[in-house]
Amino acid sequence: MSSSLRSILGPSKRPESTDEFVRQIHARVAVDGPVEDDQLLFHIETMVTDIREMLASSFGPCGMNKLVYGPAGDVYLTSDGKMIIKEIDILHPVAVSLKRLGQSMNKSCGDGTKTALLLACSLLKNALPLLRKNVHPTVIVRGYELAMVKAYEMLEYVSEDADEAMILSAVKSSAFGKGILEEQAEMLAKAMLQTVKEVDLQTGGSFLDLEKNVKVLKKLGSPDVLSFSGVILDETPARDDMPKYLQNPAVLLLRNEVKPDSGYVNPKHDVRIDNVETAFEFKNARKAAAVKFAEKIVKSGANLVFCEGEVDSHIEEVLAQKKVLVYKRLKMVDMDYIAAATGAQFLTIQDSVQDMNKALGYADEIKVVKKRHETFAFMEVNYQPVTTVLIHEPMKYGLGKIEEAADDALNNAALLIKNPSVVTGAGGTEYFLARSLRIYANTLAGKEQLAVIAFADAIEGLAKTLAKNIGMDITDAMIDLSAQQEEGIDARLDVTRHVVGNSPAVYDCATVKKTALVAATETAINILRVDEILRKR
Repeated sequence: MSSSLRSILGPSKRPESTDEFVRQIHARVAVDGPVEDDQLLFHIETMVTDIREMLASSFGPCGMNKLVYGPAGDVYLTSDGKMIIKEIDILHPVAVSLKRLGQSMNKSCGDGTKTALLLACSLLKNALPLLRKNVHPTVIVRGYELAMVKAYEMLEYVSEDADEAMILSAVKSSAFGKGILEEQAEMLAKAMLQTVKEVDLQTGGSFLDLEKNVKVLKKLGSPDVLSFSGVILDETPARDDMPKYLQNPAVLLLRNEVKPDSGYVNPKHDVRIDNVETAFEFKNARKAAAVKFAEKIVKSGANLVFCEGEVDSHIEEVLAQKKVLVYKRLKMVDMDYIAAATGAQFLTIQDSVQDMNKALGYADEIKVVKKRHETFAFMEVNYQPVTTVLIHEPMKYGLGKIEEAADDALNNAALLIKNPSVVTGAGGTEYFLARSLRIYANTLAGKEQLAVIAFADAIEGLAKTLAKNIGMDITDAMIDLSAQQEEGIDARLDVTRHVVGNSPAVYDCATVKKTALVAATETAINILRVDEILRKR
């Protein structure tokens, strides 16, 4: 990483004044005035080179981690492209454009961020020598557009309709790319495929909203992955004497706290607690009001209550006697999942019994169990598209990586269920596209040919980066790939540091590859069309 970017990304101090704050912002932007011609090329080269170097070492299953720290002392240990690019504290216009590319890949596919960013950076870097040789930007843009269309056609050509084994391989590959153990990647792949299939079945094959339909819960413990149809809560019931199992429970969701306030007990506020007798009377009145609240809940027909806030101890006591299971102080995200799973509506204790009854939701069963020294509630719902994935990881620092791997596996599983199309992974497809583009370049006349070759070099750079991170000699790896592919072998790189035929099979999701190709090319083209950076006054 160059000294210029290091100075921008260095630790920032708390600004002591408005002028100091403005100075820090200008330093992060790294643009003092209008930038054009050779200076513009220098800015582009500096940004794309440093961002590419930062991301390249984290590419693939053997990629290195980045330790990202913030001014508040927060630390992220990650090799995930979208996390790295998100945490970069830099406002340079070129870097911001690349960050938006990462954000768009994350929104559209949930994966392929590093692939798209590395390709975009390489396309821009490879275009700079042509620009310095006075090749006009529109010629390079035209060549890149031709190359993108041809590469997309070749991706369509090599894509295969995937069966179950191929889909599993592609999902496993996406998880394994985050640097977790192969056994963990396989467990995650199977669990996420099962999860997506169940959700897709419940939604009738319509749009999958993974944030709404799937909850991922991470815990410390021996490696394990469980896909559960319904909601898993890592919460303890309000009282130990409440039931641990309910079949076909009626679910009530309550907002705010569930306890009578002083205004309910003494609406006129005309009682002064100035002696012991008055204090006892007020306490008894408060208890009587709490009992009425509890009876109201029982009359509504609910026997499973989830509350956002605190619950009065007298209410808990009465509900426990009536065999009602209560959870309190729940996070709103968990309450939302419960509402989506059971169909229950949010209410307050002030609502009428009739309204409460109408707003009840239903589940198949709920079990309160101890699992690895923690208490969980497993609420099973078989008729709603809500699933929870419970992941146990033995090392605390590994929880972040396992979450990133689970996220990529989940998104790839969803894409492959909707469009079961795969291509050879581990650099095989990238090298094939680069070879094909060089052949295609020979059919072109004019300087667009140079741009197509630069495009091919950028795509081949992905395979070279993967080979380097695996620990292979880059030149030998590319020669072996070329030799085997020319013989018609579906060759790829392997973590054993050899070039092998695609056996055992390693596949990638074709949709992610195509999206990354188009998004990276469009981003590079948009930047190449810039002839001046201006500062807004």
